[in-house]
Amino acid sequence: MEFDSTYYQICSAQTVQSEKRGFFNEFCVDVRDACGDKWLRNYFGKLKSNAARVLSIFSDREVCDPVLGVLEHVQPVFKQKDALFSAQRRAQADKLFLMSGNGEGEESRELIQQALMAANLAVMRAPDRNADPVIDDGLSLALAYRSRASILIRLGEGEAALSDLKLATNFGLELKSSVDYYCKMAKAYAVMGELARAEISLKIAEKMSGSDPTHIALCRKEIAAVKPIPKEASSEQVPQLAHGENPELSSASKVVKLVETKDKGRFVVASEGIRTGDVLLCEEPVAACLDPIYFGTHCHNCFKRLHTPVSCLHCSGVAFCSAQCMGEACSSYHRFECEFMDLLIGSGMSILCFIALRVFTQAPSLEQGLATANLLFEHMCSHEDERQPEDYLQRSLMAGFLMRILQKSLYFGRRKTEGVNPTAVELQVATALLGLLQVLQYNAHQIFQTQVTEEHRFDGSRMVQVAAGLYGTGSYFNHECWPSAACHFVGKKLVLTANKPHRPNEVVAVNYGPIFIKTNLKERQRTLRGRYSFSCNCMACQENWPLLQKLDKQVRFWCTSPNCVNLLKFPKDLAKDVRCPRCRKNISLKETVRKLIKTEELYREAARAMEAQKTGEAIELFKEGLEMFFHVAALPHKDTLIAQQSLNKCLSDTGTTFKKEGK
Repeated sequence: MEFDSTYYQICSAQTVQSEKRGFFNEFCVDVRDACGDKWLRNYFGKLKSNAARVLSIFSDREVCDPVLGVLEHVQPVFKQKDALFSAQRRAQADKLFLMSGNGEGEESRELIQQALMAANLAVMRAPDRNADPVIDDGLSLALAYRSRASILIRLGEGEAALSDLKLATNFGLELKSSVDYYCKMAKAYAVMGELARAEISLKIAEKMSGSDPTHIALCRKEIAAVKPIPKEASSEQVPQLAHGENPELSSASKVVKLVETKDKGRFVVASEGIRTGDVLLCEEPVAACLDPIYFGTHCHNCFKRLHTPVSCLHCSGVAFCSAQCMGEACSSYHRFECEFMDLLIGSGMSILCFIALRVFTQAPSLEQGLATANLLFEHMCSHEDERQPEDYLQRSLMAGFLMRILQKSLYFGRRKTEGVNPTAVELQVATALLGLLQVLQYNAHQIFQTQVTEEHRFDGSRMVQVAAGLYGTGSYFNHECWPSAACHFVGKKLVLTANKPHRPNEVVAVNYGPIFIKTNLKERQRTLRGRYSFSCNCMACQENWPLLQKLDKQVRFWCTSPNCVNLLKFPKDLAKDVRCPRCRKNISLKETVRKLIKTEELYREAARAMEAQKTGEAIELFKEGLEMFFHVAALPHKDTLIAQQSLNKCLSDTGTTFKKEGK
């Protein structure tokens, strides 16, 4: 297919700046206008290293003035705390909580949900202890957690309530000397079904000075009437690798290996026979970032769907699912990103730029950040030779902007000057960032979660891209327009599972986006060439398989003669033998057809298990059916393609899911 250079440039630019609005685009245009074509083509375009390119934008007189002029104005921009707003939302939550106790049925449920929303806002906007002593005596955050604990007890969420009570004490409330604290603990344990712990909490309350026997008796009566709400079991599972971990390929199974060819580079193949359902990879990312549009709904650290958010103590722009996630983030990457988060978002930069920055901000030290970034650039595909000067300029400017964020966030420590001009170490970091921005374009993975409905786990479910990440081993799996490995995520972990059997040395492929059942050959090739700089030569492309809706029920069978790999059409008369034109033997396809019929029966059984929401049972039935099909027949086969899609859906249901919010 003819290379579309304009489309390639558009695709490439969007991997740096995904939003048309945002100041970075204007910054690039201003620098481009200032430098002119002559400098860009004849000088900058001929530079041979990332280090030279980065040095050039800071030192060449054609561009340094507009570059330094913008970067020197980088300042913190973030959603700040507001103790007054928090106190107002807390008062609103308390009022709604009291009203819900007087209401009935649907009205009461709606009021308590509104109370929870107000309490969540109170938590998110409350500053750290003593940050604003004028309001709530500096205890806005602790009071917000205490109010939310009462609401959570009413909702039957005892574990979350206990967590909030603990946070309230951590942030300054002297609750452990309070009768009310132990009564709340008792109620929380009661809704969890832990009545022995509830009774212990009540006895502690009874022994405290100033305890009111009437209040304790009333509390005990309320607890006796509590009907424990069973905790909904999570379907999320971290699977085990088939045959253990490969000592030569981190986080991958022993049944796969890495090979290299001149035309394809390095990629993953089967090292031995692989069975349908074998888990081939289970890998944590090198770095991963939540998409900013999900900052208000998902944990910034682990990407879990939020219900009772825990806030950063300094900003209101991101939220966490737990104190543990908050602690991990704020002791690592978020301490550098916190005050610049709205500036980063406002620049319009892509999620890939966030990941490049995160490689450094999450590193235990600057040296380790550099080592990781340089190793990634050395070992991963970046298509340096195909890049145009405009592309290098755009990425160099983004690297400079990200380096300036690190300067201002004191990543490099206290600097001797507020000026932009980088030190030798800062230049090394900017150079490494430029390398990452090239590598990420071709190697990052979208991170998906499954959104399910209240009514059914599969009907109405859909995949939602919430984040993106870079996976060291995962990046070695090549693309095919109909993948032989299903991809799903457990939190940040990338899990690849074989959705068909593989022979030794057969390519194990994933899909980078364009899939043959939905997109025709011409569009797939255009997308892959523009986005990933390669032309696909998979079987679906070689044979130009039709879209799923245009696919008929025809099937091709493997010749049953030993060592023959010819494909035969469905026989007109099953009673008669078929002559194979390749091995020239007469063979019977009766047993093959019988197995195909059995395969389709298994597909139907699996579909019924999905309808009954028996995910594990459906997976086993699909695995059995697909294993049988691929031993007797080959794709494309409509029912098998649908079965593979359904298996992928079931596997995703064992990963991270979240329920669609009601209206």
